[in-house]
Amino acid sequence: MAAATLIDHYARTFLASAERAGFDPAAVAEGREPVAGRYDGAALSTISRNAKLMMQDELCGLTAHPLRMGAFQLMCEIGALSETVGDALDRAFRFYAAATPDLRFTLTQEDEHDAVLTVAIPDTGHDPLRVLPGWWLIFWQRFAQWLMGEKFAVIAAEFPGEPAVPMPEYLEVMGCDCRFGAEVATLRLPRTVLARRVVRVPADIPRFLAHRPVDMLTVDDVGDGIVTAIRARMRAHLESHQALPKLETLAEGFGMCGQTLRRRLEGEGSSYRALKADVRREVALLCLHDHNIPISQIATRAGFAEANGLARAIRAWAGVSPTAYRRMVLDRAGPSATP
Repeated sequence: MAAATLIDHYARTFLASAERAGFDPAAVAEGREPVAGRYDGAALSTISRNAKLMMQDELCGLTAHPLRMGAFQLMCEIGALSETVGDALDRAFRFYAAATPDLRFTLTQEDEHDAVLTVAIPDTGHDPLRVLPGWWLIFWQRFAQWLMGEKFAVIAAEFPGEPAVPMPEYLEVMGCDCRFGAEVATLRLPRTVLARRVVRVPADIPRFLAHRPVDMLTVDDVGDGIVTAIRARMRAHLESHQALPKLETLAEGFGMCGQTLRRRLEGEGSSYRALKADVRREVALLCLHDHNIPISQIATRAGFAEANGLARAIRAWAGVSPTAYRRMVLDRAGPSATP
């Protein structure tokens, strides 16, 4: 299962919070037990729902003040009645600012290309593992995708604290470079996303809120835009040919000319050049998290013409050499990850 450790981490956090509040963990989980040592997506969905209902708190007791039941649905309705994704997020953030003193979300347009979304939650001791900031970061990405009915590529994500699960799971879920140790959780996304029209109506909300197993990688009724499709095609070509396809080759595979593909990518706030960099970064970072892959092989796997290209790229992304980056990853993962 994708992101299995992250799903288990959230399930155990919500279960522990309910237990601290005096509720029987078995009742909260409806008797569901970990499978192969981990709670799965169905268990997380059940635990999350029951913890909220039993505690009458949509934040599962992880903040200083409970948030009344129904607040989340009302926020979704506000979003569905907005004109653009940017309007929806702004209204949702203002709603939560009025509903609780424990959640602070902000959205700023940093430059002509990027927008920055932040999640600031006071550390009151109710969330000892600091789960909520990351949970909300993942949710706002998914909510924006649901509002516009299409996936989009996030540029970068920063989480407070240290990774609670193996780093590849964060990369898999967020689809972008993930860093840790930030003061507040931050999501950097293409500014063009904010101008996209909301395609949802209130009648869509029951399905969005329906009780079902949690899947960290998908959002119901959200299609793959051209950016997502091109990224997948690039990744597959890189894995099979150890080189990235040319723009014209990609365009031909989608039944269009290169110029049309350029315009389509620009319309989604991306470009062929940016996607090449994203795919190379994704593959390189995933390989560096696997200590069984020699660094000497990673440049080829990530589509770099020479090893120096990989070294320059990793230094630009992380500020250190590939060897130093891998050492940091292994140190964070603990002794079990050390070769």
